[in-house]
Amino acid sequence: MNECRENTVYRATQVDVRIIDGPLDYAVKHREAIAENWRQDIQKQPTLFNGELYLAPEARFNNGVLEAGFIRDAYATLMYWRKDSEPVRPWHIFGIGVIVSSDNVLIAARMAGSTAGASRIYFPAGSIDDHDVKQGRVDYDYNMQREVKEETGLDLRDARVEEGYALVTGNRSIALFKRHYFEKTAAELIIAIRETLSQQAEPELDDVIAISAAGVMGEVTPTYVRAFADWHFSGK
Repeated sequence: MNECRENTVYRATQVDVRIIDGPLDYAVKHREAIAENWRQDIQKQPTLFNGELYLAPEARFNNGVLEAGFIRDAYATLMYWRKDSEPVRPWHIFGIGVIVSSDNVLIAARMAGSTAGASRIYFPAGSIDDHDVKQGRVDYDYNMQREVKEETGLDLRDARVEEGYALVTGNRSIALFKRHYFEKTAAELIIAIRETLSQQAEPELDDVIAISAAGVMGEVTPTYVRAFADWHFSGK
């Protein structure tokens, strides 16, 4: 993976991420620091939940195929991992089911204050958990469908989906973008999502944002997400 340039889009035709036995050496090495960081995090955001989380000690990308082995750990490890300045850390590999309207607008969202990514702007998505593991492998399409449904109320199965993935790396993250083309306009999709948010007791999203051109997503959005959006609007 180190041969992939960060914030650059690569086409992946296949993704094979298997679950392997632990423990995660990174979590063992930083056990005390992870625990202390989690204590501080939940003081600031008591709604955080220390559920299961998967990280990959190694990952390979050759000839359009991504291969990796995931080890099951806890969300607290990821919260520490995000702040860790070590250049070599496990890989966080996640899927992003991108909502594309009939008028070629990407639907993004601002995260609610109760979330770990409060006030940041992403495409609706989430880390892999136990629900996304099928017969020892990660089902990224299912993960995308589940996360988008939970956060927006939209069903990605109602859209036309592209083949393969757009793979982008950044700061030891591997983001797997897959575009889903809906027949509704951006305005119609945003109305539907906001209606869903209004009915949720504790929505993960604070608002819905239309991205209609390259260069629109700013510093509140991770660089690898901005790289994908700019790539999309370049006509790829």
